[in-house]
Amino acid sequence: MLLTCPSCETRYQVDEAAIDRAAGRQVRCANCGYLWHFAPSLEEHAPPQSAPARPTAGSARPAAGSTTVAAQAMTADAGALETDPASPFSTPLDLGSAAAPAVGRMGPGLRGLLQVGAVLIVAAVIVVPILARNTVVESWPESAKVYNAVGLNTPAPGSGLDLKVTPLRSEGAFVVTGEIVNTTGQPLTVPPLRVALRDTTQKEVEFQILDPPVGTLAPGASARFKTVFEHPSIAATDVVATFGAE
Repeated sequence: MLLTCPSCETRYQVDEAAIDRAAGRQVRCANCGYLWHFAPSLEEHAPPQSAPARPTAGSARPAAGSTTVAAQAMTADAGALETDPASPFSTPLDLGSAAAPAVGRMGPGLRGLLQVGAVLIVAAVIVVPILARNTVVESWPESAKVYNAVGLNTPAPGSGLDLKVTPLRSEGAFVVTGEIVNTTGQPLTVPPLRVALRDTTQKEVEFQILDPPVGTLAPGASARFKTVFEHPSIAATDVVATFGAE
């Protein structure tokens, strides 16, 4: 049978053999500790009504004729049928046990654990990207803008990588070759390359975005790249190569 605590509304699935159908039995809610007398026979003959509101200070007492199951249970301490002291029903039944497991309202313990878990998840979502921002930027260079916007400094794209270019202007084309060297003692991710042509005043006149020649460079390793500007501006006289897509 289903039994609902009139105080906190936690529901329990109670073994019918655990409660005397005629005399009822004292039961104790595992969620809030409320103790009351429950009699199945009273519940069966009570008119169906909505669940009782929780008692509050100063609340009005129900009318003499408006009897509910909860009201009968709460007043049964004074008028309930007496049970034999030797009967197994003479001691209160602790709800929440194997004979009366909870099936409804969440207990404060579980609710607290879920709240702590939610806080930890939120903290992880916020803290991990902050602490691991260097790794995030290496894998996704565009994220550096987001970190810089909120005041979190991150290494510039290609930090630890040495980049050198050699321009060669020919008739109808501007050929740029270059080399990337890992100058650190650890493997580094190679970001995209931005190769730009400039005029004599160092004003940019044209640029290209290149995919990295390799994904990762081992310590001390190098990788070469090459790109060609077809029919470049006649004003282009110099080349500048940087890491990054912009």
